[in-house]
Amino acid sequence: MKYAIFRVFLATTIFFMGYATPRISLAGTSDVNLIPPQIVLRGQIPAESPPSETVDSISLDWAVEATLNQHPSLAATWYEIKARQGAALQAELSPNPAFFGEIEEFGGSGEVSGTAVMSSRIGISQEFLLGGKIAKRKRKAEASTRIASLEYGAKIMEIRALVEKRFLEVFTLQERLHLQSEHLDFIQKTHDVVMKRVKAGDASPLDLSRSQIELASARIGIDQIRNELEVARHALAGLWGARSPVFSSVSAQYKLDQNFTEQELKEDLEQSPVWRLQEEQIVHAGAALDLAEAQRIPDIELEGGVQQFNESDDHAFFLGITIPLTLFDRNQGGIAEARAMKRKAHYEKESKFLALHMELQEAWQKLVSTRQAVQSLETEVLSIAQNAYESISKAYMSGEVDILRLLDAQRTWVEIRMVRLDLLHELESSRIEIKRLVDQRVIFPAASLTSNTHN
Repeated sequence: MKYAIFRVFLATTIFFMGYATPRISLAGTSDVNLIPPQIVLRGQIPAESPPSETVDSISLDWAVEATLNQHPSLAATWYEIKARQGAALQAELSPNPAFFGEIEEFGGSGEVSGTAVMSSRIGISQEFLLGGKIAKRKRKAEASTRIASLEYGAKIMEIRALVEKRFLEVFTLQERLHLQSEHLDFIQKTHDVVMKRVKAGDASPLDLSRSQIELASARIGIDQIRNELEVARHALAGLWGARSPVFSSVSAQYKLDQNFTEQELKEDLEQSPVWRLQEEQIVHAGAALDLAEAQRIPDIELEGGVQQFNESDDHAFFLGITIPLTLFDRNQGGIAEARAMKRKAHYEKESKFLALHMELQEAWQKLVSTRQAVQSLETEVLSIAQNAYESISKAYMSGEVDILRLLDAQRTWVEIRMVRLDLLHELESSRIEIKRLVDQRVIFPAASLTSNTHN
């Protein structure tokens, strides 16, 4: 029975330590309200893997999905969320209790040379965090997790905008190549007609020289566009990790966007991940300040156990408490740092909000002015240039005008359609920029890209 009390106390200690330890699920905590990512990664291979053989064309949706599922920076941001979820789980845990044992007054000299007067004790100690440190630490970690989730959403919008811009570049160059090819075909046919008329003596040899110059210039223009198109195709394919493009073209159509107001866009901007990210930074800074202020409150440590005296074969219980004396360190520096960081976050938010409004205003004004230019060109210029070209073509065939008038009319007709194509490119670029700034659920279908460019 000498050590029976120790065995009972030890068993009781282990039993209660088991119940004192929080039950943890690796699936996360039910109290943490996390913002779900806007898209779920499917490992290293997208749902529709990039084809290994060349295909005729790809759509914008396909390019976006392939890039989002292959882009390494997006995967890195996703695992940042998982890491912060783990940190949030860790933040709500209490300190573990400690088991300790001591043996005193033995193995010395004289009366304490043996174990006759030895005393021993065992017990447990537990640190208690005061000032709401655990709850405040948890709120800070949860805010950090929400920040990572919003950064993930902002990264998706940024990558999607990059895909759309490169996709648009490929599509625009395809359209330019089509127009330039049409122009080259016309110049070639005109050149053949001029050769026949020169041989028949109905036209001057100077007309043949002029047509040859136009023909050479058109061929050079086509070569330049083809080179630019090849570079753009490689740049687009590189977004999903392809070393070379496995598509021959991209498929899209231009169409005028639906009507929306600047005020509606500003309201949508305030719901975007980029905007909410700045607001969450303020929440995180406030939580960090609350935690810093709580850390000036000292924590206490309680201990208790049982002690055995060999000399009398008696035992006794003991209790202890440890309270730090905050004579020097009251976390003054940590509080000052947290306050400064909160002010810093406030001014950064104001600066970012101002920059976002300016970016949206600039993109909106550019979109409005470009849309008006497109409408004016289509209603006032395009049909006139087409009619003039057709009339001069007929006049040339009847001998009423010379080849210079014909070539000039053809060149003007192609140049006007090139200008229209450039305006549509600029219009779509403005729309992509607005999509990047505002919540992508609100406006614009996936591909808002053709007008009758080929007509």
